[in-house]
Amino acid sequence: MMAFTDWTGLSGSALVWLLLALRLPVAARLTNPQRALFVAAAYCVVMLPVFGLSLAGWLRGMVGDLSLSSVLLLGAALFTRLRLLAGGAADTVWDARDRFALLAFLSVIALLLYPFALGVGILDPYRSGFAGIAFIVALALLSLWAMRRNLLLLPLAIALAVLAWSLGWYESTNLWDYLIDAPLAIYALATIGKSLLFNVRRGNRA
Repeated sequence: MMAFTDWTGLSGSALVWLLLALRLPVAARLTNPQRALFVAAAYCVVMLPVFGLSLAGWLRGMVGDLSLSSVLLLGAALFTRLRLLAGGAADTVWDARDRFALLAFLSVIALLLYPFALGVGILDPYRSGFAGIAFIVALALLSLWAMRRNLLLLPLAIALAVLAWSLGWYESTNLWDYLIDAPLAIYALATIGKSLLFNVRRGNRA
């Protein structure tokens, strides 16, 4: 029987495959009930081990367990894709301001966490993720600050990460792993960097 932490980790990776499956031409030709069955079938296929390894397991082995921030963004992208295929509006679940706030937060984390994890300097901020009460209090204060500015995605991502961490959702016992993962760090840095570069160029033209 699959352990709970294995199922949650594999399910996070399965979201990536489901998004790719919905990009196939056949997904656009299905009715809504058929598309729901298609997604369910695709989930079973990517979770099914073949010669001991599933597609979800292969991806998990490559990048590790995806953080709750990634799961939240992938889930929103999956919902948006399904709504678009059903003939709905192409609007995203979260507006640009909410997404920017979350990605900016993740970019700062990536810049503070990963260089030290690679051996740059003597500090080890990753250790603070092991049941550090000060870290949790700082995240709570950041969430309150964000909510006062009508930002919802950032505090939601933090709340889900802390809740999942307290429940032992993944094998990791470090809260950092529930907040951010390497692929998401790269995506956040690239997105925020691109946005800042665009604003600088626009300012130079003004």
